[in-house]
Amino acid sequence: MAYQTGSATDATDLMSKLSTFAQANGFTEDYYNGTNKFLSLSRPALNLYVSFQWNANYIALYQALGYSGGSAETPWLQVNDSGNGSDNFGTYPDRGRQVTEIGAGPFTAYHFFAHDNPYNVYVVLEFSPGLYRHFGFGFISKTGIWTGGAWCAGHLWNKGGSVPYGAFSSPDHSGHSVLMDTLTSQNAPYFGTYNTNAGGTLHVQGLPGMSAASKWGQSMNNGVLNVDFSNDRAGNPRVRILGGCRGGPAMVQFGRYLPNLSNGFIPIIPMEIFYCRGESAANGWYFLGMMHNVGHIHLQGIDPATELTVGADTWIAFPMVRKANVGGTNQESENAGIIYKKVT
Repeated sequence: MAYQTGSATDATDLMSKLSTFAQANGFTEDYYNGTNKFLSLSRPALNLYVSFQWNANYIALYQALGYSGGSAETPWLQVNDSGNGSDNFGTYPDRGRQVTEIGAGPFTAYHFFAHDNPYNVYVVLEFSPGLYRHFGFGFISKTGIWTGGAWCAGHLWNKGGSVPYGAFSSPDHSGHSVLMDTLTSQNAPYFGTYNTNAGGTLHVQGLPGMSAASKWGQSMNNGVLNVDFSNDRAGNPRVRILGGCRGGPAMVQFGRYLPNLSNGFIPIIPMEIFYCRGESAANGWYFLGMMHNVGHIHLQGIDPATELTVGADTWIAFPMVRKANVGGTNQESENAGIIYKKVT
């Protein structure tokens, strides 16, 4: 498929360029209004419908199972909306699935990655020198026979609440949500930015223990009680998705392995996706697949936006937020990194 990089003057310019890129790589633009700041993209063959709304500091993301022109500027009312994304963006831009605190621009750089088989679009935004956000949409590499597979996820980096919990400088803080993230914890109102519904969503139906009416899984911390899970927009219960970014067995087993560029050792840790039945892992994890052409990487000895050769492929590594360890109110993620396969 494709890779593209450049700069953007503001979020409207970024989303216009994202739409052009997505259309060139297998997606349809259902709606774009740069003045009112709305964009809808889809790939109907995958039952994948995503929408965006933005202002000078946030980008809200929505996922549904259909598109209607009558809801082009109320994307939370699209057919079978997943329940994430603010339904009151003007008043509460910091709630729901989002890309947070990016400022009005100009943005230093963007990196677009597109892949097929299955289709995915990943966006890495360097909104200020050395500061990053990650978001995207697509279809996971599925394992087994089940209905669904389309996903959408943003990047909330939480500044913390009135008490100085140090969330900004903690890469493993449960107030954050990064791509399809298993550490996000929604039942904690002391976080300054509301992370209720911030986690990524995955279209899933018919899994063991699911309600017949349920259509969505939400990436969420295993410690969050079922009673604290919110429903989709139609009021149907959602199920718990684990793994993804910052979690899963592969991250636990291999996250400590450091790269060594001198001998070509570049461990890329897969972002696995699991369905967790109930409130406890003891109720069973079901492996659903992996996110495609993306992984975790430790950034020891690797600078931001470094291209790395792995076999015959080229990958580009980025900090989760910023490669630094100053602490305090600085946005930083130490050596936690995300790496994407570059296809040209």
